[in-house]
Amino acid sequence: MEAADFLTSHYRPGLVLLSIAVAILAGYAALDLTDRVHAAQRRYSWIWLAAGAVVLGSGIWAMHFIGMLALRLPIHMSYAVVPTALSWLMAVAASAAALRLACRARLDRGAWLGGSAFMALGIVSMHYTGMYAMEIKPGIVYDPVWVVLSVLVALTGSAAALGLSFALRQARQRLRTTKKSAAAVFLGVAIAGMHYSGMAAAQFPLASQSLVAGGVDKTWLALLIGSLSVVLLAATLLASALDRRLETQTADLIASLQTANEQLRHNSHHDALTNLANRRLLHERLDREIEYAGRRGGSFAVFYVDLDGFKLLNDHLGHRAGDEVLERVANAMRDTMHDNDTVARMGGDEFVVLAAGADGTADIDRLAHRLLTAIRQAGDTIPGLSASIGWSRFPDHGNKPEALITAADRAMYHAKHNGKNNCVGFRPEMAHLAEDEFQLQRALGEALEAGAIVVYYQPKYRPADGTLCGAEALVRWHHAERGVIMPDRFIPLAERSGQIDQLERIVLGSVCAQIRAWRDAGLVVPRISVNLSAARVGDPRLPGLVRRHLDRYDLEARSLMFEITESVAIKGMLEAIDTLKCFSRMGLDVALDDFGTGHSSLSYLEKLPIQQLKIDRSFIRELGASMPQQAAIVSSIVTLAHNLGLDVVAEGVETAEQLRYVIELGCDEMQGYLFSGAVPAADFARLLAGARDISQLPGAEPAAPERVPEYG
Repeated sequence: MEAADFLTSHYRPGLVLLSIAVAILAGYAALDLTDRVHAAQRRYSWIWLAAGAVVLGSGIWAMHFIGMLALRLPIHMSYAVVPTALSWLMAVAASAAALRLACRARLDRGAWLGGSAFMALGIVSMHYTGMYAMEIKPGIVYDPVWVVLSVLVALTGSAAALGLSFALRQARQRLRTTKKSAAAVFLGVAIAGMHYSGMAAAQFPLASQSLVAGGVDKTWLALLIGSLSVVLLAATLLASALDRRLETQTADLIASLQTANEQLRHNSHHDALTNLANRRLLHERLDREIEYAGRRGGSFAVFYVDLDGFKLLNDHLGHRAGDEVLERVANAMRDTMHDNDTVARMGGDEFVVLAAGADGTADIDRLAHRLLTAIRQAGDTIPGLSASIGWSRFPDHGNKPEALITAADRAMYHAKHNGKNNCVGFRPEMAHLAEDEFQLQRALGEALEAGAIVVYYQPKYRPADGTLCGAEALVRWHHAERGVIMPDRFIPLAERSGQIDQLERIVLGSVCAQIRAWRDAGLVVPRISVNLSAARVGDPRLPGLVRRHLDRYDLEARSLMFEITESVAIKGMLEAIDTLKCFSRMGLDVALDDFGTGHSSLSYLEKLPIQQLKIDRSFIRELGASMPQQAAIVSSIVTLAHNLGLDVVAEGVETAEQLRYVIELGCDEMQGYLFSGAVPAADFARLLAGARDISQLPGAEPAAPERVPEYG
């Protein structure tokens, strides 16, 4: 047939542009939905797949019919409902197949070509089924060349769409939107190219007329398709954007939760201040190292580190400065050890080091001294900061984490008691000593409750006339099996265990009650001095406790005197001054005991509100013709004290020669076994009643025994 035998047709440019725009929008929605289907969880991916198939298929179908509506023929046109609906289903089916392939993790050549062919077949079938829905008679005549060309365009566009969907998945996030837009334009033009090449293949004979009666009206179909396309595609893009935003927020939330979870896990295994391992992580690593060393027959060491003098630093410089020192010490120890070792903070100023590579005793000692050096260097601006280190070794000293830590801890206490700033390895007898100390601590608690703690009194005299001028209260523990236990055995134990508070209350209450009992018996009672524990001097509650006891027994403040050792006064200077000032305001005098052993300076004597100085017995013991320089030292101390307005007490006077020097040097008071040891309250009462010699009384301690630390 000649061209003159066919109807003349033309296109409305506006609808053509609209069809291309719909095709581009559909292409963009398809690519965006491909991302959604791929990113969605497995149980939700089918929802996005179904939605994507409907949207993409509807977009292609809408573009097709808008393009057909753009065609102007000099005949009335309408569309049969069933073929029209069937063409839509074909577009949806082709889109579903394409999206399903696009969601694969990878696309091999066979699947790509087969999928492209299926998608092209669906699009071509949709197009020509839609053309068939016009039901023109005589039938539409197709140009084979244009038909083949339309099929090739559909096949090329389908293959390109699948390839682009995979290529965009690998694109960087900031470039993905730009590339997706460019790909959508390409796909839209390809879809439109297929349609219009297919339309170019259609020729309508001059006698053509529509056979559709009551079909879908062209105007109504235009309105329906245009509205459906815009609404459906816009809703899809909006849903996709919201889902992407939700996915981003969810991903951010998951990332935040993962970060928080990692931080919580880290915090649960590390010390907050030093970032060292904590007890939990230490035990985990010890368990692992024990298993490993046991399997290969090896060994390793555990060090228990306790800082010397840290409490003094913390009290004087403040907790912030103390924390800085702990951080520096922690970093120094961590830098000293190997990467496979573990440094843990147990709390306060105590640390534990797991040295996986340490084996022999010499190797362990060298490593311990390296730790000591590192700690001293970390505190180079802090005088006196050092450490006491105890160590244990697997499997010699235990095969459980707690056993190894306990053994190292016991060795550390031996290092601390033997001068500090050194290291000691665990020995089996330390376990027996620790057990003995534990039993003694438990027995002390029972003794405090049962009243087995008894106060003895050692009289003090004036050298000038030998008159009784006071007494020092000294505590003794009457143990049912061990006999009398001296204070040097149980006072340090009470301080470490926290029982010192109860012990001091008992002693103070006992002394005040005894003074009241003596006075009620008509005796004239001189001032009684009571020793204060190093652990209690800085307690701000102490002055209130003393006041309550004085009020309870109706005693004036001059009835008591407190004694603090020189070392306590120096170490706890700030706390000691505050407490002593409170005592001074109450009218209580304070004596500085053991003077000469704590390396005091004049500045300390000037600052401390004290009224009495007690010369340590080590100076008095050396007085004699054979050591004239010792007499010169004591004379200087007496002169210094008197110039400062302080009374001087010579303690430990045990011989007549010492007594002669004490009198010549001008001491104000004296005490010692030359006159009397500490005696029970009943024997001291006889002395108060007028007895001159109590050395033979039943309760008196033997003359000149070895010196024991005094406490009351």
